[in-house]
Amino acid sequence: MSDQDWDPRRRPAGSVLAGVLLLLAGAWQVFVGYAVAGGETYLFTGGGYWYRADNTGWGWVNIAIGVAAIVIGLAQLGSGRRMERLRRTAAPGLLVAVLSALNQFFLAPQFPLWATLVIAVDVIVIWELATRVRTEDDEPDRMTR
Repeated sequence: MSDQDWDPRRRPAGSVLAGVLLLLAGAWQVFVGYAVAGGETYLFTGGGYWYRADNTGWGWVNIAIGVAAIVIGLAQLGSGRRMERLRRTAAPGLLVAVLSALNQFFLAPQFPLWATLVIAVDVIVIWELATRVRTEDDEPDRMTR
């Protein structure tokens, strides 16, 4: 086995699937965060859970994660120079998808169906960003090594 066989061959461009799914998950996070931070919904009532959180603070956490997911989702879809760094590397998208999935675990007792759907979307985003394969046109010149 040579080092060429072990090369992960990741492509530097964005992913349309990851971008669309990040937009959907981000919109869900913003809507839930707005409802919770605005005082219209009470997520953490009662003492049946091992964690306690302030509703307003948790709402703002949801809004922050949602806005980050929307920005990175737009970067994955866009072709402008301003967001090229977010599109070329998978790390920001992976980070926001992992944070979104972890956040949904805390919301699962209150919204089990929606939390499960968003976790599934986040897992698909993580898979898409982690397994992108380069085409022959994207291959770097190996003669310069």
